[in-house]
Amino acid sequence: MLLIEKESNFRSPSAPRASSFRPDIEGVRALAITLVVLYHVGAPGFDAGFVGVDTFFVISGYLITGLLVRERQSTGRVDVRRFYARRVRRLLPASILVAVATFGLARFVVPPLELADVRQDGLATLGYLSNYWFAHQSTDYLNDHSGASPYQQYWSLAVEEQFYLIWPALLVGGCLVLGRLGVVRASRLVVGGVLVSSFALCVVVTSFAQPWAFFGLPTRAWELALGGLVALLAGHVRSWPAALAQALGWGGLLLVLAVPALLVDAVAFPGWAAAVPVVGAALVICASEGRRGRLQALLGSPPLTFVGRLSYSIYLWHWPLLVLTGGVRGGSLSGPARAAVVAGTVLAAWLTYHLVENPVRRQGWLAARPWWALTAGAAGTLVAAGLVVVLAIPPTLHVDRRAEPIAGATFGKADWTGYVPSNLAPSLATAGRDFPAVFSDGCHAGTPDVVVHDCVYGRPDSDITLVLLGDSHAAQWFPPLRAVAERHGFRLVSLTKSGCPSASVRKMSMVLKREYHECAEWRSRVLDRIDREKPDLVITTNSTNATYDPPIPQAEWLNGLGKTLDRLSSVPHLTVLADTPYADADIPTCLSARLSDALSCAFPRNPAVNDGFGRAEAALVRGKGREVLDLNDYLCSPQECPPIIRDTLVYIDRHHLSPQFTLALSDVFDRYVVARVKAAPAPEVD
Repeated sequence: MLLIEKESNFRSPSAPRASSFRPDIEGVRALAITLVVLYHVGAPGFDAGFVGVDTFFVISGYLITGLLVRERQSTGRVDVRRFYARRVRRLLPASILVAVATFGLARFVVPPLELADVRQDGLATLGYLSNYWFAHQSTDYLNDHSGASPYQQYWSLAVEEQFYLIWPALLVGGCLVLGRLGVVRASRLVVGGVLVSSFALCVVVTSFAQPWAFFGLPTRAWELALGGLVALLAGHVRSWPAALAQALGWGGLLLVLAVPALLVDAVAFPGWAAAVPVVGAALVICASEGRRGRLQALLGSPPLTFVGRLSYSIYLWHWPLLVLTGGVRGGSLSGPARAAVVAGTVLAAWLTYHLVENPVRRQGWLAARPWWALTAGAAGTLVAAGLVVVLAIPPTLHVDRRAEPIAGATFGKADWTGYVPSNLAPSLATAGRDFPAVFSDGCHAGTPDVVVHDCVYGRPDSDITLVLLGDSHAAQWFPPLRAVAERHGFRLVSLTKSGCPSASVRKMSMVLKREYHECAEWRSRVLDRIDREKPDLVITTNSTNATYDPPIPQAEWLNGLGKTLDRLSSVPHLTVLADTPYADADIPTCLSARLSDALSCAFPRNPAVNDGFGRAEAALVRGKGREVLDLNDYLCSPQECPPIIRDTLVYIDRHHLSPQFTLALSDVFDRYVVARVKAAPAPEVD
């Protein structure tokens, strides 16, 4: 975010020297921050409130470009050192304060296992790279609210800081290269070039990598550039007829406040849709250039200017307070409680503005010594980073007691462990990274991958070939199947891909935010590969118990699975594994906060296992002359499913089984596989 410059003597290039501070811009800030906060609390009618950030970008580009060009016009140079020192004094004190306070609050609210993730988010924030950090994690800003990082709001501040870093050099460089055109005309060409190229990049990247388009400076720079172009065209804008300017201003306000709500569910954002609020904000600023009317009176009213003054601190405080209290969109907090959190946000912002922002920004000694301001900013950042690291020293994630090792597959409710043992395998700290070997071997296809990897395990020259087919819920069974293959000298071919079911269905990708075309292409290639392999046994399974993916209608799924089974009709033996449970929360995270009461993280078998769907799928499979293997009785009692059995963690996240647990079932697979691949005819259908 965003509230960068509030200098009372701001003037657009070529504006009269007597021009004063513009309260209408404070009013636009107030509307923007109101949109953002109402969106984040889930207020009805504000599903597109996130466009408030786009409005801030336009304002920032307008103000900063005007300041730089005006300085170049009046002095023939830009004092970059003073420019950066002003940014440091204006932005960093409140930013660092809230960043450290956020982690301090998280220490008391966030489960211990999540603190390491929060620490990484905090360090990325203090390194002013949080936008790329969240893009790298494929963060879905428009959907990830409950459970999101308490530092997520810093992405826009990172975009602006990166913009400030390169913008003076771009403008000065343009003036040097295009010096004959004059400062303003040369700057217009530079800013216009950035606007056009960045907007085109934004539209293209949104179509295939939405998180990078959303969080990246290259795909957001056009929004700041449009604000800069408004500043550079101020002289022309002031010549508009007053009635036209007012009409365009009110129309711009409509584009910011109302129109985005009509687009929010129809198109990917930012893409071309971001042009709606961005152009709207630019029109509002243009309409007030050197004029006073009803629109300017509204925007400059005391309530809006009050909120506008606090908008930077409100933006910083509102998100961590909402996230850490459960007050965000989709969270558990009640409406009145959310209103109380918002009121607390305004109070915290008011205190920050008067006790931190203004005193540092107006400190005369620092203002006269730019190097000291820059040094203080760097030192404050390093101290804050150190505090985050120290506060995040991980606690012990187990009790001082061991559990009996898991032995074979003969375990029942008496083997459920009610605490987190010191010999837990895998440990809570490493569970989230403990995926089967096909992931580290490069044999499990990622989301954008359409290549069928040539991955063979066991004995490559064996006469008996096994195939494991499906998505990551198939890949979780790789360890016991590999053990069986190595024990008996079978050949095992692993064919799995993230989020891609073996059923021939159309599927949306939660990562790509579009239809999963890569899945259909990969599946077609895999089925051809199986034809060439001529395996003795294919074992397939898919994450059909998923509760967060867009649901595929049952009839459509069964039809698609039937097509795949028909396609593999030449395979002598084919088994569909019933899908495993989906917990209602991340299991290692839950356990980290309940070390002595592990069974409080157990979850009901229903709806974690969709029994009705499973019965319909089993009927289809058996009707096709194939077999179903349901292992869920090893994972759950008829009523609930435990997180730990003896010394073994059952789940590494919300729904993937740990390799250690699946290996405990290797004897079950051994008996099952051997009985089929060594039988001449296929087993009769019950």
